[in-house]
Parts: sequence; C-alpha cells; structure tokens
Amino acid sequence: MAILPFIHELKITLPVISCNGGLVRDFTTGEILYKSSLARETIEAVLAVLAELEVDYHIYTTERILGPSNTGKIAFFNEQNKQLPENEQVPITLTKTPLEELSEGEFPLKILAVDEDENKRKKVKDALDRFDLSVMSSGKNLVDIMNKGIDKAHGLRYLAEHGYLDLAETAAFGDNENDVGMIELAKVGVAMGNGIELAREKADFITTDNDAGGLAQFVRDEILKG
Repeated sequence: MAILPFIHELKITLPVISCNGGLVRDFTTGEILYKSSLARETIEAVLAVLAELEVDYHIYTTERILGPSNTGKIAFFNEQNKQLPENEQVPITLTKTPLEELSEGEFPLKILAVDEDENKRKKVKDALDRFDLSVMSSGKNLVDIMNKGIDKAHGLRYLAEHGYLDLAETAAFGDNENDVGMIELAKVGVAMGNGIELAREKADFITTDNDAGGLAQFVRDEILKG
C-alpha cells in the first residue's frame, strides 16, 4: 500500500516485504506469498493494554490501515493520498471498533503503537512482555507489534529460501531496532548515519543520514563502483 509509489517509480518486480516481515506480496500479480496474521484474541489483548496506557494505535491489514483517529501515520498517509493517483493511495478506515470492520479475507498483520512519550513507549514494551509477540521500535514515536519471530529478517529469509534472491548478493539498509535482524542477515548490512546505536553496531558499513541521501550515496560509491 504505502510502498506502491516506490514500486512503480523503481520498477520493482521482486516480491516486496512489508509490515515488518508480516507480509510478502508479489505486486506484479497482487498475490500474497506469505502472511503472518494476528489472532483476534491477540489484537483484543494488545488493544486493552494500549487503552490502559492511553496510547494511540493503527492496525495494518492485507487491505488497509485502521485506527481510531486521524493521527500518526494515518494523518501522514491521508495527506500523502491527496497528492497520489488513486492506484497508489493508502486505504484508511477511521474507526474505534477495528475488529468489527474487518472483512472476510482481510488479515490483520501488525499493530503500530504511536506515542511521542518515550516512557510510555517503554511501558508498552514492558506490558507486552508477557505475550508471545515481536515488539520493537521502528521510529522515534513508534512501536511495532507482530507475531513472535516476525521481523524484516524473517521476510528476507523467506525470499532467499524460495529462490527470489541470494543472501550472499544482498545488501540491507536500516536505521532502527526493526532493521537490526535484516542488517545482520544480509551479506552487506548498512546502517544510516543517524540510525540507533544498535543498528550501527551490527552493520558492516555506516553511511550518511537517511535525509541526506545516505542509501543512494552508498549504492553509488560502494556497490556500483565495486
């Protein structure tokens, strides 16, 4: 959904990992190759924790993003949608009862907790420790919640095991906790200069900041010239 403009601009034909590894989709055909769907009772339990902590959330599904208010990523995508053609817009549903909105054949993949308060985000992680889930930061105000074992490395490993790519010829770029496993798994792991300390520690290389063209600079200077 949110990655469609990049897929079209870069003419990507390989299957794409999204929802932190919870979904692998072939966008040339629309086929879902892999998904890790959250159980209804898991979602209910997580939302109860977030409600108690008064933390906002979005639910990412195979079809759209649902959430109770026009905030966080939902607000960002709503603004972006105004500039995008219809076939690249992110479908969004504002609702305080997201589980009641799910349609047949629609699968919830990730819950995104959104809060600017670092202490609250830590409380979210601590409170979810008792659940069998993957819980990790993906941005300065974001906590991603998926099924246990799901992360970007899981998605990358799926592509390798099914013959879509060779890990020995793969470079992975990232800046946050949810990128660390992927950075370690790929032959070449690259952290952004403004990435978290753990990402930089695990990387083979560190490039410049993501808002200064760090990825493009590394590809130009290290991969294309190599």
